[in-house]
Amino acid sequence: MSESKAISLDAFRKKKIEREADQPIYGILVWLYCPKCKSIEYTEIIASGGRAHRCGTQVEEVEVEVDLRAEYTITAMNLEKIDQILKKNKKSRLMKIVSKSLDKAMIALKNSEEIYLQRLQGMKSQLLLPYQGTPEELKSKLNIKETNKLGLAISEFRYQPEDRFK
Repeated sequence: MSESKAISLDAFRKKKIEREADQPIYGILVWLYCPKCKSIEYTEIIASGGRAHRCGTQVEEVEVEVDLRAEYTITAMNLEKIDQILKKNKKSRLMKIVSKSLDKAMIALKNSEEIYLQRLQGMKSQLLLPYQGTPEELKSKLNIKETNKLGLAISEFRYQPEDRFK
């Protein structure tokens, strides 16, 4: 008789979930540059026939393949950091007075990060989940190019987009 091992459906599901937790989900984001307005924007919508800017000028486009889960994870970490900064500013009376304009800028930054998360999520029919781990553990996996003075991480996709059009 052969020795066989019983297969547990729960163990199989658990292994599958663990494997999927580390799998990247790729997608394409597009940087757009208007030579007339000198503006740079990103979009998740690919236009094969090209597109015109609001001013009517044909824009230059650069498609970039990205790991959507990595972008999602970095943005989620940035949102947590922004929330920490806003909470810290509310605790101190002196900071409340000094930081009103900083708070407005941080809220605007938070809103733009939330919009970015929504746009990333809208690219895939499946739910995007962030990579698991501490920020230190994830730094090599996430392709973080730089951390700015506020401690926010900048991904390779969002790092110096103007260099893509030289």
